Amino acid sequence: MKEEQIQALRYTARKLVRELGMLEIDLENSQKTPGHWHALIEVAKHPGITISELGRLLLMSISTISRLVKSLVKNGFMNLKEGDDKREKSLFLTDKGQVEIRKINAFSDSKIIGAFEFLTDEEIHQIIGAITKYGEALEKSRAMREEIKIVTLSTSRTIRKQIVNMISDIQEKEFLIPITKETNSCVLKAEEEFYYNNSYNFWYAVNDEGKVLGSIGLKKINNQYGEIKKLFVIKEYRSKGVAQKLMNTLLKAASKHKLEFLILGTVDKFHAAHKFYSKYGFSPVSQKDLPRGFEINPVDSLFFRRDIVY
Repeated sequence: MKEEQIQALRYTARKLVRELGMLEIDLENSQKTPGHWHALIEVAKHPGITISELGRLLLMSISTISRLVKSLVKNGFMNLKEGDDKREKSLFLTDKGQVEIRKINAFSDSKIIGAFEFLTDEEIHQIIGAITKYGEALEKSRAMREEIKIVTLSTSRTIRKQIVNMISDIQEKEFLIPITKETNSCVLKAEEEFYYNNSYNFWYAVNDEGKVLGSIGLKKINNQYGEIKKLFVIKEYRSKGVAQKLMNTLLKAASKHKLEFLILGTVDKFHAAHKFYSKYGFSPVSQKDLPRGFEINPVDSLFFRRDIVY
């Protein structure tokens, strides 16, 4: 997707929030949060919903939703009753809660009806369809992000071969980079480069089905610095948070090992990766300024460095 499309949609979404009055929804200045209104809306729509189910709908942790429900019950907007599941009580709106719902619906309806005056029936139908599709796409994207797990490399030969195949496919099939059997053999021989301080310092991402989605490794060059190696993510999971989770895991390990800075080499074709490195505080470094002990991969033409801040 083009950057201008992302910026346009981001701005439009923020404008919708403002124009729909979500920043001024607390008409009585009672310091009610958006969570207050959304909880009431979902309980009104799903009478008898449990606290955990409500938390999943609102994308809140169990501790956060429990505090919110406790406050709503205390202030007389909801009741807790015994439900089908004896382990959890069900939520229902009180009369006071119903008044709140009518208030928020009237507030929202006035905004929507006002906008409809400037739209044809066909335009309204198109807008509802487009917003529905966008909401569904956001939900699918979130679900993909939530299923991602970062796993530390083990001695499993099968897993190591899956990681090598994933990396090789990206290099050869997607970017047409010529490789040899030795190009990614460091993963198979992980003990030589990635095992130190009693731990493997190579990680891979998987989904709920166990499919390998990406990888990253931290090679310790000396007590001063380390090299980031084999950061790859399969195409269908890019921009889904895989690279971020992998990099965050590596940075925590680098801090644990008391490294002062990190170096990585890459190829000029990986433009998206270059932007990613910059966002994570990496700066370009010339080949002549690479630190002592760094072995240059013949494929790499660009190099980046980041200091570890303690």
